[in-house]
Amino acid sequence: MSLLIAFIIGAGRNIGEHTAAALKAKGYRVALGSRKPAVDQIKKDGYFPVAVNIESLESIQTAFAQIHKELGPPNVVIFNAANFVPPPVPEDPLTLSLEDFKRQTDVGVAVYAAAQEALKGFRSETHKSARKTFIITGNALPWVSADDGIAWFGLNIQKVMEWRLMELLSTAYSKEGSRFYYVSLVGEKGDAVEPLSSFFTSGPQHAQVYLDLITRDDQTDWEHRSAFIFT
Repeated sequence: MSLLIAFIIGAGRNIGEHTAAALKAKGYRVALGSRKPAVDQIKKDGYFPVAVNIESLESIQTAFAQIHKELGPPNVVIFNAANFVPPPVPEDPLTLSLEDFKRQTDVGVAVYAAAQEALKGFRSETHKSARKTFIITGNALPWVSADDGIAWFGLNIQKVMEWRLMELLSTAYSKEGSRFYYVSLVGEKGDAVEPLSSFFTSGPQHAQVYLDLITRDDQTDWEHRSAFIFT
């Protein structure tokens, strides 16, 4: 069995699709996680389909258990999922219902659950000498001004949770070879996505950045703002 195993949570047709192909080309067995995976097509393309709902901690734990049973523990985990519900009145963030606010902050808790499960595999004998990487698909919301972030209120809080979590986990576990990264959205030249609409065609650029982080021998900055030169 290959020691190269990856799990992409939120495996859509942009970042997920291109990153999966890049990892597969490097010899990874890739599990694609989504709420309702197209099982037959995913298997036909050479991937392993996994049903996972980021709003359910039990679903995340079950997905990791399934991958461990069928493929082995992942040494690469990419959390590419998010949940955004805008406030009904953009300039009035407290018009967002408590339920919808919780749905978005719960994604931060889901990241924590995924990181817990990932670390079990990172520490396994299977990956004793492997590169071990956990990546969050992030954005600039943790460091934009409050004025710019209000309209994205729930997602803003969600990404700040993930951003801070990656900093703390990177600090705690880099010494044992487990790398945790928060990667801001990647544009065509390796810089931030601008305009934001170009995010929906930025899969190839994300895949290149993610692959570089996954295959490098050393730990680079946990907060990766994508200063790559593309060829």
